[in-house]
Amino acid sequence: MSDLISMREYAALHGLSIDTVKTRVKQNQIPVVRFGKSVMIDKSTPWEERKKTGRKSKAELERAKVVSSKYKVVIRKAYYVAIEDSSGKELTSDFTFLNKNEAKKIGERMKAEVESR
Repeated sequence: MSDLISMREYAALHGLSIDTVKTRVKQNQIPVVRFGKSVMIDKSTPWEERKKTGRKSKAELERAKVVSSKYKVVIRKAYYVAIEDSSGKELTSDFTFLNKNEAKKIGERMKAEVESR
């Protein structure tokens, strides 16, 4: 009788969660001794890892995608700043990835450069 331990003790002994042990007990994969509602497991019962089914989990598939390429596409908001003359002809332009107020400041600087020519 001293060789029998609770499911919680068995889980701790093998570094498992209690839910994992309960699942295996429900599936009759671990031999148990029942005393009314209590379930006891022989301390010497080995923990056997299940064989992999060959199917990959969603997490494994996501990791494989990340590993397959070290680059990723990132789309950020950008402002196209252009200086045009009165006829609508574009004189100079540039892209900025800053906020709208900063884009206006860049546009004013560009405008000042064009006017100074």
